[in-house]
Amino acid sequence: MKELGWFVKTLEDEFKVEVNRNQISYEGNELYLDEIDDSLIPSEMVEGLPESLLFETMLFEGKDQTEWLGMVAMDLETREWYLQVILKNGEPVLRKRLDKEEF
Repeated sequence: MKELGWFVKTLEDEFKVEVNRNQISYEGNELYLDEIDDSLIPSEMVEGLPESLLFETMLFEGKDQTEWLGMVAMDLETREWYLQVILKNGEPVLRKRLDKEEF
């Protein structure tokens, strides 16, 4: 799963977290843009995106009881990535809207 690879690499490279892939839980959910909390993803980040997106979410709890939640928002049909988000203990530490060449 490409999203899981991104999550592990980002935690290891950007946040220096030791990750065991077997301890990551994940699921996918379809959300409409108006269902997304503005504190999670500001409305200006979703402007111009399709009305609904597939969110692949991944959850990892570190050795120090730190909870990491990663999300990739993508097109429902093409699975083209639009957004990447990582929360640490419920607070956003990474929010990125992807341009076409970054997919």
